[in-house]
Amino acid sequence: MIENPDQLVEGMKIVLQLFPKAKGIFGVENNKPDCIAKLQQLTADDSRLEVAELMTKYPQGGERQLIYAVTGRAINSAMLPADAGCIVDNVETLVSIYNAVKLGKPIMNRIFTVTGDAVNDPRNFLVCTGMNFQEILDAAGGCKTQPEKMIAGGPMMGFALFGLDIPVTKTNSALLCMTKDEVAACAPTACINCGRCVNACPELLIPSRLAKFSEHGDKESFETWHGMECVECGSCSYICPARRQLAQSIKTMKKDILADRRKK
Repeated sequence: MIENPDQLVEGMKIVLQLFPKAKGIFGVENNKPDCIAKLQQLTADDSRLEVAELMTKYPQGGERQLIYAVTGRAINSAMLPADAGCIVDNVETLVSIYNAVKLGKPIMNRIFTVTGDAVNDPRNFLVCTGMNFQEILDAAGGCKTQPEKMIAGGPMMGFALFGLDIPVTKTNSALLCMTKDEVAACAPTACINCGRCVNACPELLIPSRLAKFSEHGDKESFETWHGMECVECGSCSYICPARRQLAQSIKTMKKDILADRRKK
């Protein structure tokens, strides 16, 4: 449960003042009953506030998935949440809105997680933006051994780091240090056409085919097969028995296509 639920609810009320006919919905996965109960208690006296109990699954926290789960409205990569009549904010954004409006306090810090089997004392920190990653790791007791892989963000959607001499920004949330690079240790093999990546994809895409288009530089086919709809959740790579880096290939092609669009 968040440590400042009152600030969260007040932040939502501030946002609703801008939209007189809107409703504020807190989406919480059903494996957090204490959080759901507390928010229901805090919102009981306001008809414009509601708590939605959501199924616990990944990537339920994604913008498109949240909108569909709460409202039943679907959006694609060419649309914004506003096109579905929605605005999606996370907990920290709403608390920051409260701090800015009520306390006159700008965003100067964020919650940052240091974890992984290579870390001596994994924990959460409230750090100032601009703080060095290495300083935060040192505050967690440093590493037991030299990690083979360091990731900024989570294990599914984070990206690997070459070093820790980088600052925390408002979009950073975690540092993951692992003693073994299990992904590099498993060499990918040929696709066996099992279809597991298709079943795992929240956007109902065919990741194996999109990755093949990416490997061959076939941008036209990639777009024809709706590759730009990928939300980069990493589920396809995680489930692939051939250990193919499907998400990485798709993400690379998406960046190339978006770069071409910007040139035009």
